[in-house]
Amino acid sequence: MARFSHILGIDEAGLGPILGPLTIGYSAFALPAPLSADALLKLDLWQSLGIGREPKERAKGPVVCDSKTLYTPARGLKPLEEEVLCWLALSGLETGDFAALWDALCPLAREKRGLYDWYYDPPEKYPLEADWPRTRLRAQPLGRALDAAGVQLAELGVLPVFEGELNAALRRLGNKSRAEFECIARVIGHVWRNHPHLCVLCDRQGGRERYGRALAREFPEAEVRVIHESSRLSTYELTVAGVSGDPRLFVAFQEKGESDHLPIALASMLAKYLRELSMHQFNAWFLKHDPALKPTAGYYTDGKRWLDDTAGLRRAIGIEDSKIVRQK
Repeated sequence: MARFSHILGIDEAGLGPILGPLTIGYSAFALPAPLSADALLKLDLWQSLGIGREPKERAKGPVVCDSKTLYTPARGLKPLEEEVLCWLALSGLETGDFAALWDALCPLAREKRGLYDWYYDPPEKYPLEADWPRTRLRAQPLGRALDAAGVQLAELGVLPVFEGELNAALRRLGNKSRAEFECIARVIGHVWRNHPHLCVLCDRQGGRERYGRALAREFPEAEVRVIHESSRLSTYELTVAGVSGDPRLFVAFQEKGESDHLPIALASMLAKYLRELSMHQFNAWFLKHDPALKPTAGYYTDGKRWLDDTAGLRRAIGIEDSKIVRQK
């Protein structure tokens, strides 16, 4: 039975909005010993590391949970930002400077922030709401928990897909599902090259159940074997023959995977944080041009309101719709 030494979680934020980037978060861990795919599907890293999985547990220490439970507009960004920066401090990524953070966190980005004026300027205050000393203190017990469990943080990042790139992918591929999967495959390919025996856990894409053809299309060098496909869980194994190290990949798409797997929940937090950070920049840039403008989160109804409110401003500045309005 194949065994895997690394586990990767993937989740996205911002697939539905008409404004702002799509962000795909990922987190990978090296395990103390290789495990079978069945064992990895049952692995509870929350229990192994002694980490909280509910926002109410933050008073006791770091938590990892679905970003939708950690962040709400009423609660503000601080809880999410604090937990994400805790992991970034632990990872060794440069977190003290906004531009350095972005570059370190987004190595897979194909477009530079500078192509979009509204994402280029750093926030006037960074972090936006979290406290640096508190964040670094919270990272210390997290590091000790990983060491005690023999688990290592191997990869941490976000793939931002800006409006222009996403619109081009939609025109080329024909639908949002294929465009998103192409981006997910970019993340998988990157981590698989670094860790040839990899288990991937990914939150299910809508109601989709079958991913075999999509995996074969994105990884033509691999043989794809369908293990199981259902409304709850779809699993696959990919192998590459004749290559040094015998690369092997197990991929699972699971409904509500962020509730069962810490790497997916952490990926959810990373994706949501970069999405919210990007929308903060977006709104701040346009407010400089029109201080009376009401900010937007970019979702359909309010996004349409914002587009109506800024129609004249965007014409005056010379912003093309294809660069700021996402196709459906």
